[in-house]
Amino acid sequence: MSNSLAVATVTAALQVLLTDTVEQAVSGATVWTDRSDVPRQTAGVNIYLYRTSDDPARRNDDLPTRGADGAMRTRPCLAGRLHYLLTFHGKDDELEPQRLLGATLARLHSRPIVTRALIDQVVAEATDPTPRNEFLGKTDLAAADELVRLTPEPLDLDELSKLWSVFFQTAYQLSATYVASPVLLEERDDVAVPAPPVLAEQLTVRGVLRPTITGVRNSAGARDPIVADSELVVEGSGLRGEQTSIRVGAAELTPTAVSPTQLTLDLGADAGLRAGLQPVLVAHRWLVGDLAEPRGGETSNVAGVLLQPRITASFGGGELTVTSDLVIGAHQTVTVRLLSPSTGQTVLTVDVPARSIDSATVSAPLTLPSGQYAVVLQVDGAESPVSPATGLPITAPVVTI
Repeated sequence: MSNSLAVATVTAALQVLLTDTVEQAVSGATVWTDRSDVPRQTAGVNIYLYRTSDDPARRNDDLPTRGADGAMRTRPCLAGRLHYLLTFHGKDDELEPQRLLGATLARLHSRPIVTRALIDQVVAEATDPTPRNEFLGKTDLAAADELVRLTPEPLDLDELSKLWSVFFQTAYQLSATYVASPVLLEERDDVAVPAPPVLAEQLTVRGVLRPTITGVRNSAGARDPIVADSELVVEGSGLRGEQTSIRVGAAELTPTAVSPTQLTLDLGADAGLRAGLQPVLVAHRWLVGDLAEPRGGETSNVAGVLLQPRITASFGGGELTVTSDLVIGAHQTVTVRLLSPSTGQTVLTVDVPARSIDSATVSAPLTLPSGQYAVVLQVDGAESPVSPATGLPITAPVVTI
């Protein structure tokens, strides 16, 4: 069988087959593939595919293509016929059209088959050395089950008159009609391979209990900030499964302690956590039979946790640079506040410009009077902790301008 390029390949093969012949019959004659109503002033032969039809001899060869279950067993194949109108052009007073007609009829009578060698020649001339029709390099007509054959298709005067009448205001040219068949076309759908029979049963029956989260906190205390190396406590019901994991943002982590009502998680086990408000959920995975990898499972409702970045800051060249121990996403909203270390009053708030990539470091241009300023980074509402947490003066992190 062949792909959809078979039609164009047959036309190109016919053009290659006749090129040398017409050149020998009339010096300078060429072969082209335009519409038959395109005027020509030079000698040559025009090949025009004017219609297609089914090949009745092979119309039902591939039926049925599907099994009783509806699955595809073989690719459906169309056996087509290509009907060509060959017109001959040149100087009538030198009988060039008639010379070209005679040479063409003789050539197609002696070589009526589109051979695999001819198809290979078509592909070679289309792709090398100067590519002209590179798409022909993907044709697989040479692998078709049956070769295409070119045979004359005699038309009576009435049929010939009807054919030429479709060309608007075009004078009749000396012509001949040929049919190429069979041209076998198939679409490259994957054929479903029947599944093998069941060789072993691996069934697991279990009750479904969806985990539920009721709260998330820092193990050090409910009011303590949650930072990159905090120990997180997830509270709820039905939290223990065959395999239990906790998703924090895009990271999936394994808890250090598991019970039906409480999970403990060391956030320091993942270096890719993002600052800001992050979703938290519990995922259960099931082991089925003797499979090594877990399958399916249940997930809990989604809770939220505010991951606060811890930072270091520096100032130089009129630019403030802040580095966080958590990743800051390219599309997260980032703000820097500068405070007076002695009073805790906000001196300046700076919106950090948009970034193109995720990074732990952000920068912003800054103009301020000389002095010391405490730096607070805010990422999607999560602020870096101020040291000390209560009371004055504020001691860190501080930059000197």
